[in-house]
Amino acid sequence: MPVRIKVICVSEKVKKYLLNFLKFVVSAAAILWVLHNVSFKEVLKVFSTSNGWLLLVAAMFLFSSFVLSGFRQNLSFRSTGAHLSPLLNLKLFWLGLFYNLFLPSGIGGDGIKVYLVNKYRQNGVKKNIGAMLVNRISGLVAVGMITIVLYYISGDEFKIGWIGWLGIPFLYLLYYYVLRFFLKSFLPIHAGLFGWSMILQLMQLLSALFILNAFHQFDNISEYLFLFFFSTIATALPITIGGLGAREVVFLLGAKYLHMDNELSIALSFMTYLISALASLGGIYWVFFPPFRREDRPEKHAKGRFQ
Repeated sequence: MPVRIKVICVSEKVKKYLLNFLKFVVSAAAILWVLHNVSFKEVLKVFSTSNGWLLLVAAMFLFSSFVLSGFRQNLSFRSTGAHLSPLLNLKLFWLGLFYNLFLPSGIGGDGIKVYLVNKYRQNGVKKNIGAMLVNRISGLVAVGMITIVLYYISGDEFKIGWIGWLGIPFLYLLYYYVLRFFLKSFLPIHAGLFGWSMILQLMQLLSALFILNAFHQFDNISEYLFLFFFSTIATALPITIGGLGAREVVFLLGAKYLHMDNELSIALSFMTYLISALASLGGIYWVFFPPFRREDRPEKHAKGRFQ
């Protein structure tokens, strides 16, 4: 029996390493394909001639969206009975950002948060997994709604008629009923989660807007923002490392379809990833100094009472 358990553990590790390797291959292949279809020299030119102050403002808006995402996370954790202080929650959130972007392991950022919160709050693994799921679902609903609006204020050549507006209430109803039937304990906070998601996505929209202004792009703004949010949906798929490659492919294909500047589109994508990476890099501190390091595990206190 011990031998069998050991074999199973080794097999799981092999699967995780293989999955990470496949993600790396997909990301690398996507980036190489993108670079093959654009002028990297022109992309660097966009970067070198950009307005640094406007990029700083863009970074501030993107950073703000991360903080707001942390508040949304705390709302979902409180619903599971895991009461975290705002500071502790932000530490945990930044640790998750770092894991998602720089350490694409089989655990991932959400997995490490589920593990740590359950370890120190013992509120249940399933509840914590549910908290991560509702965050992602509410976020995708907000992204979808903004994408629909941007679609309609973009160029006329790809309109599908008024029926597309029905996607906005449809997305919210879908979100509501998914929670009602599969994540019922989070239903009382569904509006709050959606509200945080919408606000933080608007912060990301402002970030992308300031990046475009920093690149001296003032025309076809709605088209670039539409691609920005449409590509965000692609990054939600767990097939690349931190979304790297998936966003760029969508940007390039979309730019060609909408007759937009390929190099500028890729520059916007790369700059967004670069700012996100720099912001997430701060989470490395919590890898060496874990958020809960000053707390004892609950069972230690329990043992002390019964001794």
